Amino acid sequence: MKNRVLLILLSVLVGNLACKKPKTNNTMIIEITKFQLKDGVTEDIFNQASLEFNKNYCSRCEGLVRRHLVKTDNGYMDIFLWKSREHVEKVQETFMQDEDAMKFASMIDTVGFEMKNYEAVGIYNFNN
Repeated sequence: MKNRVLLILLSVLVGNLACKKPKTNNTMIIEITKFQLKDGVTEDIFNQASLEFNKNYCSRCEGLVRRHLVKTDNGYMDIFLWKSREHVEKVQETFMQDEDAMKFASMIDTVGFEMKNYEAVGIYNFNN
């Protein structure tokens, strides 16, 4: 009986260990930037630049899952979904040295520019 109880406890312990996910730094990150356009930059020019930014820069960013460009009541938000914080940090380290990134950034007014990163605790897809 004692051996049977030990065997049951051991199997429960092994089962719990097998079900736990290993701790990694792969928490998805949502990066939100808020900004306004520089004087003289029209919405049409900016939308074309955004398409070029996607093609020439974002498509090369390792770990970038998705980008949403949103028009707000007082400017724009660029929302990026990244595979991990490490991917965000790598891009943030190299962004200012990239010609394609800077071409896009040159249209953004730095006054009032805001960038924040958030850990995603749940991502849900719906196909309604």
